[in-house]
Amino acid sequence: MDLAGMLRANVGRYLDKEWDWHAFPANEGYPELERAQMRYIGSGGSPKDDATALPAGAFSCSLIFQEPGRKASVHHHKIEELFFVHAGRLTMTWQFGDETIDFVCGPGDAVLNPPSRPHGFRNDGPEDCLLQIMVATAGPMLPTYTDHPADHPINPLHPAPPSKHAVYLAEIERYVARAADVARREEAVDGGVFVVRPYVADRKYGGRVAPTHFCFTVNALTRGAQTPAYVRATEEVFMVLDGVLDVELLDDSGSAIQRLGPRDLVRVPAGVLRRLRNRDAASTRFATMVGDPAAAPTGWRSPLAATLA
Repeated sequence: MDLAGMLRANVGRYLDKEWDWHAFPANEGYPELERAQMRYIGSGGSPKDDATALPAGAFSCSLIFQEPGRKASVHHHKIEELFFVHAGRLTMTWQFGDETIDFVCGPGDAVLNPPSRPHGFRNDGPEDCLLQIMVATAGPMLPTYTDHPADHPINPLHPAPPSKHAVYLAEIERYVARAADVARREEAVDGGVFVVRPYVADRKYGGRVAPTHFCFTVNALTRGAQTPAYVRATEEVFMVLDGVLDVELLDDSGSAIQRLGPRDLVRVPAGVLRRLRNRDAASTRFATMVGDPAAAPTGWRSPLAATLA
């Protein structure tokens, strides 16, 4: 496949997709559990096959839309699951034994739910909530519920007593990356600045939460800036949050470019030379996911890139 064909085959555009309000069949008949999913890579926690989604590699990626007053029952997976809040207010619930404790996340906050840790979420706010969810597996990772009303007419869980809050919250904070707490680093690139905010990344790179299967950063490029060309040894995915991002693939025969707007996504396969550019009138901000827990937040600083140079 040529570069242009490779790019087209790895793009998921928001305007070409539709929200699926029936993504989770176990919730049918329970209006309080209603939420919609938009699948970009794989199916995540849904059992549905989606021909519009890219096949999953190191992780799945989807968006979840939840209206005020709705919730997701407490559940767990055998692999970790990352939540990143795009908009709104998300109240998370973690289960310890038969006790639960809540904590609130806002726009730009992320939670890495570790394997087998029961968790749920709800929208207690006045506005719709939009969150990005990634599951570290290629196949669908169906949830195991612990308080779903279909199985438990009487909820078996109860809020933890105040005496245990400090212990539980200390464990939770190991996996929460709040926007205000994530380190920010700026690096000069051709024509401007590349901003790195390592949410889930190796501690030596300033990561707020330690990764186990993939890395997650939120980055930005100022107007007129472009990164050096670089290669990664594993797949890299970009989802635009604000502005317009150009993703360029290069080889000896030339290059190909795709322009991405808000909520558009592109996956760059392993071993392909790529460069990020901002030709828009304002800065662009985007989430970056790399299928390697040891990955450097800036790809041109990775050991593979140094070897190629």
